[in-house]
Formats: sequence, structure tokens, C-alpha cells
Amino acid sequence: MTAIRLERLTKDFRSVLAVDNLDLSISDGEFVALLGPSGCGKTTTMNMIAGMETPTRGQIYFDERAMSGVAPGKRNVGFVFQNYAIFTHMTVQENLSFGLRARKHAPRREEIDREVKRIAEIVGVASILDRKAGRLSVNDMQKVALGRSMIVQPAIFLLDEPFSNLDAAFRAYMRAELKHIQHDIGQTMIYVTHDQVEAMSMADRIAVMDQGVLQQYATPMEVYERPANTFVARFVGSNPINFLPASELPAHLLRKGGGDEPLTAAIRPEYLTIVAPDCDRAALRAKVNLVEPLGAKDVIHLAHDGQELRVVSRPQRRPALGEHVGIALDPARLLLFDDHGQAVS
Repeated sequence: MTAIRLERLTKDFRSVLAVDNLDLSISDGEFVALLGPSGCGKTTTMNMIAGMETPTRGQIYFDERAMSGVAPGKRNVGFVFQNYAIFTHMTVQENLSFGLRARKHAPRREEIDREVKRIAEIVGVASILDRKAGRLSVNDMQKVALGRSMIVQPAIFLLDEPFSNLDAAFRAYMRAELKHIQHDIGQTMIYVTHDQVEAMSMADRIAVMDQGVLQQYATPMEVYERPANTFVARFVGSNPINFLPASELPAHLLRKGGGDEPLTAAIRPEYLTIVAPDCDRAALRAKVNLVEPLGAKDVIHLAHDGQELRVVSRPQRRPALGEHVGIALDPARLLLFDDHGQAVS
């Protein structure tokens, strides 16, 4: 296992600052997701860790060993990409064994076969070892690509959106499988994704990036419940978070912390409750614009003083379109941000 430390890591591409002064520490055996929109710097960061891009400034350490000048092939890093890095003319067996057979001092044939079977069981391709890789489904191709990376026992796994080409059901399956595999082998993994569901469901910690800058580095629950700024609050969450001026809320619901400056309040849709408009718990009043029935839950779109708010609720009591309702909220779930978009404690 290997710990990783990024120290003031910066990458300029002429006029584009792709990564800006990034500090990040990843513990031995930790699963960290680099999360952010396209162009935020997450893939560039991964490429610098791998040695495929040279930092403009800053340093990368593997177990306190500086990686400056260390070639990619000497870093003992395994890759899994969105596009499957496999040989389609070879069998699954040949693909999995390739990395071991290509070594200068290759293991004996029996040892290679034993390791191939072990890895094939882990990634779920043991029953198709004799099949040509070019005849596999895209799901099985990605399993083989993951197995090829695992079999050479890299110190670090780097995964760049590996499941984005898979169908939705299999993506969910592979998320669970990858987390299970990582737990079993105990190796450090860095997973690049724009999908907050992937990051939330697999990572021990999430590094949220935007425009080359680290916005927050914390556990999934901390990122979701206590976002560092409005960007993180907006980016993370299956349903868009609700924002409104804090001045529109009753004073007793607001925590101190912002002085006299104007504050923005935010609360996630599942922490709002629809009540009768004259209920004493109603902090706001709104009109129902749309109800989205989604099976186990409804997403209710409300209009409040020219703003759209969303409430996620169970469908037992579904309001009618055009109905005027009250909105109750839990003050403990209320988030406050200053006029720079930073969280107010």
C-alpha cells in the first residue's frame, strides 16, 4: 500500500491554469474520488500522479518519496480508463496474464495461471477465460481491463471514469464490486468522476474540484451535509438544493455567524416538509407548480416569491397543482453562506 501527498501541485497549459496550488493527502489503502465537472482539473491531476504530465510547480510524494523525474513505468501505478485497454484479438486468459508474461523475469507458467484464476474470480470473468476479448460485452470488457490492472499488483490504482460506458444497472453493480474489491485488496485507489453518485457511494473521501481549485476534501457525508461553499452544495446531491435569501426565514431558525452581512440560506429538498399553510411550523408559504411521482417518492416543485423550491416527500399525501401549502424545515439542516458563497458556521 502507498500513501500519496500532493504539495502545491500546479499545472499550466499556456494560458489555461488546469490545476492551481493543490494540496492533498491520501492515506495507505484509502479510496479517494476526484469529483467535479468537465475541465475542473481532475484528470490532469491524475495524469500528474501517474507521471504522464509534468507539474509546472509543486511536488508529488509516494510514501514521502518525491516523484519528480520518476518515469511513469517506474511508479508502480495501475490504470483503468473509460475506453477498455485490452487486446481484442487475445482471449480473456491471455489478456489477464499479459502483464506478468511481459516482465523481464516472468513467473513460472503455473504461477501465472494460478494468479489469473484468482484475479478472474475477483472480477467475475472466471467462466469466460477462453473467450476472445473482442467478443465480450462492454461490461465484461471493463471487468477484464480492471483485472489486467490488478494482476500486476500496483501500489496505486488510478481509475478515470471507468464505468461511464456501461449501462445504468451494471454501473451500480460495478460500483459495489469495485468497493468490495478495494476493501479486500487494501490498495490505494484514486477514482476520477463527474458523477456524484459514484463518488458518494464508493469513496472514503471526496476531493471536489472546480476550475482547477480544490473546493472541499472530506467524507461523502460531510460533503453532502456540510458543503464548504455554494458550488459544492449545488454540485453534490441527486436533487438540486434549495437556495433563498436568509432574510425570508423566521429569525429563530437562523444561527448566528454572519454578522450584519446578507446571508443565503440553503436546504436540501428531503429536509423540507409540506404542511398546511396556517400550521405554526410553516416557515414559508408556496404554491404547487408541479408534482413528479417517482414511485417511492415525489418531487414537488413549488413557487415561493418568484423562486422555485423543491420538496422530496413520500406520496401518501400528494398536494394538488395550484394548491397553496406551508413549508416546514429543520433548523439543524439549514445551511448558511456568506456573500462570497462560503459556508458560515
